[in-house]
Amino acid sequence: SFASYRLRDLLEESLDVVRPIAARKNIELRLEHPAEPLEVFCDAHAVHQILSNLLENAIKFSPEGRLVTVGVTGTDDEKQIEVWVRDQGPGIPAEDLPRLFERFYRVDKARSREQGGSGLGLSICKWIVEAHQGAIAVESELGKGSSFIVRLPLYVSTHPDEIEEKVGPLKTLGPANPHPFQQR
Repeated sequence: SFASYRLRDLLEESLDVVRPIAARKNIELRLEHPAEPLEVFCDAHAVHQILSNLLENAIKFSPEGRLVTVGVTGTDDEKQIEVWVRDQGPGIPAEDLPRLFERFYRVDKARSREQGGSGLGLSICKWIVEAHQGAIAVESELGKGSSFIVRLPLYVSTHPDEIEEKVGPLKTLGPANPHPFQQR
């Protein structure tokens, strides 16, 4: 259910969940956050699901002994927060980026089968982020790693007039997807 949460607490709890996975690959987990606490109105369970998926992917696709960073900052307009997960993995080819959030899409089909997963994680993350009236994106460079960026409004409502009253016009993400497994 939706309530106000300190984002640093949500990030630390998500890091605690994936620490044993990272330890098996000797991967350092680092949290970057501003000195002032940032709060967001969200469904904490759903945000944990997003963070856990992004962190697990970063760990899974990073070589042993590397660094995975998770961080949070406010945006310049002070109406959104930005959370990112950065890895030092192999990176994602540019031609794969547009399809990355599609359900069942895998960049490297052979390696994905070996490492497990269903190809649904990122599409579910996208659906949850959009249900929070936010957006998710990825930046990646081959040989250097990937950054997944989640932007969430500080206030979430199901009433568009109320949203604009609190935070101003939000970016239109297209029609709502009533079910995460239903293609648009």
